[in-house]
Amino acid sequence: MIIVNGVPLLEGTAGVMRHGRAALAALEHGPRAGETELWLPSALGSAAGALREKTGIRIRIYPAPHPRRGFSLNQLFWTNCLAWHRRRHFPEAHVFSPVETYSALPLGRPLITAHDCYADRFGDPRRNGRVGLGRRLSVHQLRRSRVLAVSHFTAGELETLHGLRGPQVLTVPNWLPREFETPLNVARSERLRADLGLPPRFWLYSGGFRRNKNLPLLLQAYAATAARNLETPPLVLAGRWPEADTVFTGPLNTVLAEFGEKMAGRILRPGFIAEEALPSLYRLAELAICPSSYEGFGYPVIEAAAVGTPVLAARSASLPEVWPHPGLLFSPDEPAELTELLGRAAMHGAEFAKHNLSPDYLCTAGEKRFNAAVESWLKEKS
Repeated sequence: MIIVNGVPLLEGTAGVMRHGRAALAALEHGPRAGETELWLPSALGSAAGALREKTGIRIRIYPAPHPRRGFSLNQLFWTNCLAWHRRRHFPEAHVFSPVETYSALPLGRPLITAHDCYADRFGDPRRNGRVGLGRRLSVHQLRRSRVLAVSHFTAGELETLHGLRGPQVLTVPNWLPREFETPLNVARSERLRADLGLPPRFWLYSGGFRRNKNLPLLLQAYAATAARNLETPPLVLAGRWPEADTVFTGPLNTVLAEFGEKMAGRILRPGFIAEEALPSLYRLAELAICPSSYEGFGYPVIEAAAVGTPVLAARSASLPEVWPHPGLLFSPDEPAELTELLGRAAMHGAEFAKHNLSPDYLCTAGEKRFNAAVESWLKEKS
């Protein structure tokens, strides 16, 4: 039996949750179909029904209260509860975790996905850049595990920073969620436009608001472009906008306030977008922009490209690997290059930034790649 740590499917970043659900779908459609259980702590048990309906997978609830100690320590606590129940009831079961975690109790050389090394590179901003305890423990667990890296960039980071390398580390790039390979419904897309109050033309940013997302650079470049060209489409910043600037977000509200009334009506914040609505949102956009200074993978790039939307991305971390088109990449450090590309899109349209997505990122290829890695891990353990 394969036990899947279900916590990251409910509590995690958007990218981690996407990966977890895609991995779960791969297991359910692969050679281990019927041998997989999703384990959830009782503290999150209320979500089991919706997950079961969406995935069809068997779900087991194990006793584990909510420690309410913050995101990282909550995850570590629940993983240790999972390990205890595994040892007591299913000692021969194999454990897969879709995100880095740690257990003081043995997990039997689990398979763990490593998404990035941002916390190792930049530390915890609340602790003057020191790496937090949760991350240090997670790295210790990685050394005792088989590791899946979501990009060649992340694999390189694991080797550079922690000495982890093949055959312990397998590079298995992320792939498109299944909903992105379903034909788009035009009427549904237009309903989404009406529900969100979106204009006929707009550019799109979607990907969260943490500091590494580099939103100030995008805002500066967009403001410069809009000031020069009145035909510049509005910029839609999708997702829950932070109410205040924090050490995790950086000065987003401060930068936005600097533009004041000049950007009124041009920068739109529609709020939370449900996952199932993302394909339609990307398809409605004239251009998608990914300005991140650090990404372990970069889902927004492949999601936009999958529905035929032109993409511009920063020349940093994993993004050139995922979007290998030099003329559509820009510096993450200063806004001049992005301003030039946006100006070109404003004047002549964004079709120059349109390219077909590599078939390596399609669902069939990704699931095949993931299941091959799972079989390699299980063979190693047998």
